[in-house]
Amino acid sequence: MNDDLENIANWSKDFGLQINPAKSQVIIIGSPFFISRVKWAQLPGVYLDGVALALNKTVKNLGVFFDQTFSWGHHVKEISRKLYAASFTLKRLSNFLPICTKTMLAQSLLLPILDYADSCSTDLNEELLDKIERLQNFCIRFIFGLRKYDHVSKFRRQLGWLPIRFRRHAHLLQLLYSILFNPKTPSYLKSHFKFLGPSNYMLRSSNRCLLEIPSHTSSFLGNSFTISAIKLWNTLPDSVRLATSLSSFKTLLYNHYLTLSYPDQS
Repeated sequence: MNDDLENIANWSKDFGLQINPAKSQVIIIGSPFFISRVKWAQLPGVYLDGVALALNKTVKNLGVFFDQTFSWGHHVKEISRKLYAASFTLKRLSNFLPICTKTMLAQSLLLPILDYADSCSTDLNEELLDKIERLQNFCIRFIFGLRKYDHVSKFRRQLGWLPIRFRRHAHLLQLLYSILFNPKTPSYLKSHFKFLGPSNYMLRSSNRCLLEIPSHTSSFLGNSFTISAIKLWNTLPDSVRLATSLSSFKTLLYNHYLTLSYPDQS
């Protein structure tokens, strides 16, 4: 690793690029079993441009927090901290603002915190998903001035919001649709997905547009973006999968999940 980092540092200098070792982090990632067997005191130092890098239990990359076992616990904790911090000022105005204004504030300032990079954490367990759902419920209570233990289901329906699980599924599938049918998508992303029938965009009406599920044996791969997105895609109605544009796909997908969330309104 030190040899690779030295090559990166030399290459950067040769091409006039500047690296900042102070913003570089080192983390060892693995299963809890193997992490527990690491002899931390005996690990050699890791150096970048002559600067020793500290070993961390959590690291941040583009706003996403990773821990040593990819448990996402720390990431969800940071989401919670950011949302409550953003809502602190808004709560003082909640008694003076109309519902429509509070809805706009929640959608522009609070919900993006929940949505950011949610397609990365497709393997969140039910406990962490429940925590994120409670954060969404907090946004609803802010809008309608509800108390802590008031039920929010009918108010979420009134707003037309999807429950947090369906909301995350929708974002995952919108990203997949762009990968499949946007001609500007890099080929290395498209290569992860293969149609069971003809894959030509113009011929999609001649097949059900189903995707082949790659063979996998580990739960880690089974919970990855590729496998999770394919499974969700294949469960969609044909009319949704055969949408001819991203905008129509978003509309059909939203209406589909809205029907599943509130079947009595269908």
